[in-house]
Amino acid sequence: MAAAPAKVIAPTSKALVMEAPMLGVVDAVEAIPSPQRFQGLGRVLWILGPLAGVGLGLYYGTILDGVGSTVAKGVFLVSAILLWLRYELRSFRFHADGHPGDDPRRRSELVVRVLRRLRVDLAPGAPIRLRLRPHPRDKGPGSSTFPLTFKKKAPPDQLDPWLQLETRLRDGAHLRLTAVERRRVKVSKVGPNGPRRRTKIKEYDTLFLEARLRVKAKRHPQLATLSEDRAREAVRLPPGAKLHRLRIRGEHLRLRIQLDESWRPVIPKDAPAAPDASRAVTMMLLSLYQMLHLARTPEAPRAQQKPPHRREKSRRRARSR
Repeated sequence: MAAAPAKVIAPTSKALVMEAPMLGVVDAVEAIPSPQRFQGLGRVLWILGPLAGVGLGLYYGTILDGVGSTVAKGVFLVSAILLWLRYELRSFRFHADGHPGDDPRRRSELVVRVLRRLRVDLAPGAPIRLRLRPHPRDKGPGSSTFPLTFKKKAPPDQLDPWLQLETRLRDGAHLRLTAVERRRVKVSKVGPNGPRRRTKIKEYDTLFLEARLRVKAKRHPQLATLSEDRAREAVRLPPGAKLHRLRIRGEHLRLRIQLDESWRPVIPKDAPAAPDASRAVTMMLLSLYQMLHLARTPEAPRAQQKPPHRREKSRRRARSR
């Protein structure tokens, strides 16, 4: 099956939705174009235009008479309304220099690396169903832009479910991998109590990766008896990854981890420390299969330590005296 072109990205959701073999999916993801370079210039002009209209309208409205003064006042009024709408829509933003979200290929490269690592484990000719939003929303989770707002209360969290990947593995298990980024705003008061106490606003992003494995109950009949505490012993995660949720229900295994906003698709050896997302996905799958192995292995009985004999206690007391 030929690779799907990059134009399959929906204009409304801005997501790549396709179903194809692994090579076709990899080619389509690699062919996704980067965001437009001059997209930020239009936003700057959208702000500077009304500002210039306000200044020119105010200036010429005072020095001109008659029709010229009326036109200048009209320009001033329209520009002021546009600025007010701009603020109400919360379009003023702050760009964080050096933020990992500046990398336009961060999400796409993660998908490509995960698929290449799964190449050996995929069933021959198994299709891959993919839904990928390759670029974060402006001022949304995972982006390097933040809205400049002044709030006294923390707004609700913003969620961006940008990845859903489903396929069948070689052993017949069904794999579903999802990624959701969350932007949370914390509002706190800094300084001593009083009128000079200022409000501190902090925004940070978190990436949640979840792997769901559905196996055949006939092959793993002991999975239903696996306790959650014993399954946690099989979880192995790379540095920077934290276990968020673990669920075992019947023939379904569900493992969710979280990474901070500095995550990268891959971390070279000489690069600074940061969460490696592709390695985290690989270790999640290894942990799930280790749980299946534990379910087939009976739990070894724990040796009970016998309490010391009374005579031994008396001898220890005598020695201490």
